[in-house]
Amino acid sequence: MPVRLLWQPMGKLFEQPELQPALQPDSLPAEGPVVEVAVNAHVWGGYNYLWPEALGQPVIGQRVRLPFGRGDRKRVGFVTDLSGRDTGRKLKAVCEVIDRQSQLDPHLLELGRWISSYYLCPLGMTLAAMVPSAAGKAASKTERVVFLASEASNWPRSLGGKQRRILDELAEAKLQGVEPLSLKQLRLHAGASPDTIRRLDSRGLIRIESRPVQLPALADTQADPPFELNADQAKALAAIEPKLGGCFSATLLYGVTGSGKTEVYVRAIRHVIDSGKQAILLVPEIALATQTLQRLVERLPKVAVLHSGLTDSQRGFYHEQIRRGLANVVVGPRSAVFAPTPNLGLIIVDEEHESSYKQDTAPRYHGRDVAVKRASLAGVPILLGSATPSLESLHNVHLGRYEMLRLPERVRNLQMPKLKLVHLRKEITPGKIELLGRTLTGKIAATLDRREQIILLLNRRGYASYVFCPSCNWTLTCRDCTRALVFHRSTQLAMCHYCQHTETIPPACPACGGKIIYFGYGIQRIESELGRKFPEAVFARMDSDTMTSPKQFQEVFDGFGSGKIDMLLGTQMVAKGLDFPRVALVGVVSADTSLAISDFRAAERTFQLIVQVAGRAGRADVPGEVIVQTLHADEPAIQFALKHDYEGFSSMEMPLRKEANVPPYVRMVRFICRHAKTDRAQDSADELVRCLREILPSDLAQVIGPMPAPVFKIKDRFRFQVLVKTARPGLVQDALGPQMAELSRKCHAEIIADVDPMNLM
Repeated sequence: MPVRLLWQPMGKLFEQPELQPALQPDSLPAEGPVVEVAVNAHVWGGYNYLWPEALGQPVIGQRVRLPFGRGDRKRVGFVTDLSGRDTGRKLKAVCEVIDRQSQLDPHLLELGRWISSYYLCPLGMTLAAMVPSAAGKAASKTERVVFLASEASNWPRSLGGKQRRILDELAEAKLQGVEPLSLKQLRLHAGASPDTIRRLDSRGLIRIESRPVQLPALADTQADPPFELNADQAKALAAIEPKLGGCFSATLLYGVTGSGKTEVYVRAIRHVIDSGKQAILLVPEIALATQTLQRLVERLPKVAVLHSGLTDSQRGFYHEQIRRGLANVVVGPRSAVFAPTPNLGLIIVDEEHESSYKQDTAPRYHGRDVAVKRASLAGVPILLGSATPSLESLHNVHLGRYEMLRLPERVRNLQMPKLKLVHLRKEITPGKIELLGRTLTGKIAATLDRREQIILLLNRRGYASYVFCPSCNWTLTCRDCTRALVFHRSTQLAMCHYCQHTETIPPACPACGGKIIYFGYGIQRIESELGRKFPEAVFARMDSDTMTSPKQFQEVFDGFGSGKIDMLLGTQMVAKGLDFPRVALVGVVSADTSLAISDFRAAERTFQLIVQVAGRAGRADVPGEVIVQTLHADEPAIQFALKHDYEGFSSMEMPLRKEANVPPYVRMVRFICRHAKTDRAQDSADELVRCLREILPSDLAQVIGPMPAPVFKIKDRFRFQVLVKTARPGLVQDALGPQMAELSRKCHAEIIADVDPMNLM
């Protein structure tokens, strides 16, 4: 949901703070100044600590290390108030200063307080999410990297799931020519512990080395525009430019795919840079950050990137460059909204409709809405761009909160790609397991014969969705989650996509001894089918299983852009903003994948996905064609997508949302109560409902539940959910904010608050 718009209003690079040694318990002062600290833990409210004089003068926003809890475990905290008072209780003392000065300016501190309040997340956890751990640290001169030292045929059968996944990640990187991988990236993507990696190293299956860190330079280049703006682009830019350098404003740039939104962004950013200001450009995926960065570096001076694929040294380097005002443009996914720009002049959110802007761990913020809030606090304009705007943003246009600008035509008078609907049931040969129907198979062959390129979309990972026995209906499920495991052919393992647990496939059904069947389809099955049907074609797969680092994205983009790769096969990340001029055919393998999800946004996501991926075709002189395979040809979202008819879809969907009393017409907060014991989780949910109905006025808020969550168990925790709906923005936060600490004590299970949820599973 969109946020409210009526809110209350340098030394040497990487110079290390002159930190005092951490104070030992026997040297703690008995008295001294008292500061309030927000601790990075799931606790509400600030805590008073003594401030030893040896640490110098405290600063608001300063990171410190301090003893916390009964065991005095060292935690990171943020100084939030200098006027703390000694209440007479014995206070613990701050033991170490991490930053000599705050990494958060007053606007970012205020933004952090707002996120904590609006998204119902403790302030310490919120501020910790805004400041990378590498910020302010000296750049390391070396980094640890990992090589694959063995062939797959030599991998022992006794390997565990995590070990096999690590080896598979490295094998994929080696295949793509981007070996080695950094140790940090490998651990993050494979979910592996240092011990797991060390054991593989000791067995000679991998090799770990140190190498010098290469910090990127901020290039000072400014290439000329590649073409003149068309009339629609010029009109949109003329409407935007007067707002640059002024006060807060919110503009929705609705432009069809290929209409040149990026060129409007670039020229608006250049205008801001020329006035001595900085700009932030948010993109929904690292994949888009990689390609967008490549474009912007050629056109704009001093572009910095921030995303999770960076090493600590790279992240710290960019953070410091931005903080000192040496970077003009910041590009990155949602966390880049916290870039410490001292001279912010413009924020742009590309593909603003994307659900990946929503963080799925605390703090569960929406990057687009936080960007709107930050622009409001800083008094700068924000530009939201999309070919399929979210219904929340469209609703804000209807309410007069946003201004809408349109780019209704493609650049250079290029035609929109033609979409053809294929009824998949009529296309598949009986008795065969095929996902590419006759029409799509024929179109792929013809496109390859013309030496043109293809993008295929299937938004489902793995090879088979279910591993089951047809004799007794036994299904291989996750031991810790109430979900079926997905078979991944590359690792020969079944994986849970909720907790990453992996298992080997039993040779026969453990319940009855029958034959095991692989049912359902995933992107790896398409990969296998393409290999059989088009053995001479060169194709690359792009999904979260194959893409571990930005280098891999770059390698695929370079290969596809140069024509070395004929087909790009991927999940939803291939549908977002990619621009390759020789793509003549786009195939949507199954338009029904997102429709199967029980969520009020299912139709919207289906429409957006089809339109977005269709827009990758015909972006230059090569005409574009799109084949959409479906089992539900009459679904309105699919029919509107075939005609690129956003207005028609939104005119149909908005009244349905209003009648159902769901966003964007109401605000929604989802609470999850989870515990290892079912009864504890349910009792806590019952208590939560009782408290909510007592706190919230019944005529303004509807409390629904408790009920078992659609995915009842994740990571060995049972989950009950409670939904709150209200038409009054901020009602739930204002009522619950002061009560969260007491509420947590009353409910004997973990309570997760998800404000404006994008996923109800």
